Amino acid sequence: MITSRVKPIDQPAWFEPHELFFSLTDEKGRIRYGNQVFTRVSGYAEDELLGKPHNLIRHPDMPRSVFRLLWDYLEAGKTIAAYVKNLAADGSYYWVLAAVTPCRDGYLSVQLNPSSGLFEAAKQAYAETLQYEAPLEAEHDKAYAIKHSLERLNEILADRGFKSYDEFMRAAVRLELTERAKQVSGRTPPLLGRVDTPAHHLLLSLHGSLGLVREQLNEVFSSLDVFDSLSARLVEKHEAIAELGPSLTFLSLNTHISAARLGIDGAVLSVISRNLGERSKDADRLIATLMERMAPACDSARAIAFDVAIAQLEAEVCESFVQELLVSEDGANQDLVAESLASLIAELGSRCGKVLAALHALREDIRVLATAAHDLVGQVGQMKTAQLNGKIDIASRRNTQGFEAIFEDVAVIVADARRDCDDILELLDSTGEKLSGLLQMENALRGELSEVASATGQVVGASFEPATAS
Repeated sequence: MITSRVKPIDQPAWFEPHELFFSLTDEKGRIRYGNQVFTRVSGYAEDELLGKPHNLIRHPDMPRSVFRLLWDYLEAGKTIAAYVKNLAADGSYYWVLAAVTPCRDGYLSVQLNPSSGLFEAAKQAYAETLQYEAPLEAEHDKAYAIKHSLERLNEILADRGFKSYDEFMRAAVRLELTERAKQVSGRTPPLLGRVDTPAHHLLLSLHGSLGLVREQLNEVFSSLDVFDSLSARLVEKHEAIAELGPSLTFLSLNTHISAARLGIDGAVLSVISRNLGERSKDADRLIATLMERMAPACDSARAIAFDVAIAQLEAEVCESFVQELLVSEDGANQDLVAESLASLIAELGSRCGKVLAALHALREDIRVLATAAHDLVGQVGQMKTAQLNGKIDIASRRNTQGFEAIFEDVAVIVADARRDCDDILELLDSTGEKLSGLLQMENALRGELSEVASATGQVVGASFEPATAS
C-alpha cells in the first residue's frame, strides 16, 4: 500500500549481482512498465507503480542536482548513467547504477547492482554534494540550490580526476560491467520451462536470437581496451610532438643570428637556417592539423566504448525479460508486456545501429589521421636533411664552434619527432586492424538483430498464455 511518505530505514533491499531490472516511463517520468525484479526490489505491487511518477522511489539521501543532471541529458536526447539510491516501499534502500536513455514514447532505465571501487567514491561525492545542497535550499529555493549544488558536484568529480560528468559516467559503466562479469562468471542459466504454446515457441526463438546478439556485443566489449589505448596514447603523443615546431623555430633563429655574425662565410648557414625555420612552420601547420583531427577521434573512441557497454546491458535485460515471460504464470497486462518488449527491442536495435555507424566513422577518422601523420613524417625527413646539410657545412669552416651544439640539438629533436610519428602510425595501424576485425562481425550482428526484430513482431502480434508448470 502506498503511503504519502515512506520513512527511510537503514536497511538494504538486496538483489543479486546477476539481476538486471528495467523500467519504462512516459515523457513526464510516469511509470509505464517494469520487470519483475523492479517490482520485487521496490516492494510495490505492479498496479501500485503503473502511472505513478518514478520519483515515488526517490531516496532523500540523493542530491536533487543529480536528477537535474539526469533530466538535462535526457531532454538533450542523450543517454546518461548515474549511481542512484532508491527508496523501497518498506523504507529500505537499494543502490543501482542506472543507464537511462530516451526511447519510443518516453524513457528506458536499465539498472544493475553496483560493486566497483568507483561506487564507493560516488557515494562519498553524493554525501558531500547533499551536505552542500541542503543549506542552500533552506536559505534560498530549490532552483538556486540545484544550480550551485550541480557546480559543486562537478568540482568534487574534478578533484577525483574526472574532467567532466561524461568522463565519470563512462568510467562507471565500464568498471561496473567488468566487475559484474567477474561476479556472475560461471553462473548456470535458469531453465526456461516447458514450451507448450505457439507464442512460447516464438518467445523461445526470440530468446535464442537475443543470446546471440548479446554474445556478439560481449565480444566487442572485450575489445574495448583498444579504444582506451587509442585515446590515452594519442593524448600522450599530442603533448610530446606539439613541442617540435617551437623548439626548431628557436634553434633556427639562433642559427640565423650566429650565421649573420660570420658575414659572407655564414651565407650557406643562413640559407640552411631559413630552410629549417620554414620547415618548422610547415611542421607546426601539420601538427595543428593532426592535433585537430585527434580530438574528435579520441572523443569518438570513448563514446563508442560507452555505447557498446549500454548496448550490452540492453541486450541482456531484453534476454532476461523474455526469459521472465517464458516462465511467468501471470497473464495480466499483456498489452503492456507486448508494448514494453517492443520498446526494449527497438531501443536495442537503434543502439546497435549507432555503434556500427560510429565504428565505420572512427575507421575513416583513423585513415585521415594516418594520412596526416605520414605528411608529418615527410616534413620531419626534410628537417633531417636540413640538419645534415648544416653539419656538413660547418665541418668545412672555421670559427663555427657554437653551431655543432645547435645542430646536435636539432638532430635530437628531429629523432624524437620521428619516433613519436612512428609510434602514432603504429598505434593507428593496430587500431585500424582491430576495427576492421570488429566490423567483420557487422553482417552477423545485423542478421541477428533482424531476427530479433522479426521474432518480436510475431510475439507482439500473438496472444500468449502464462507458462504451464512442467
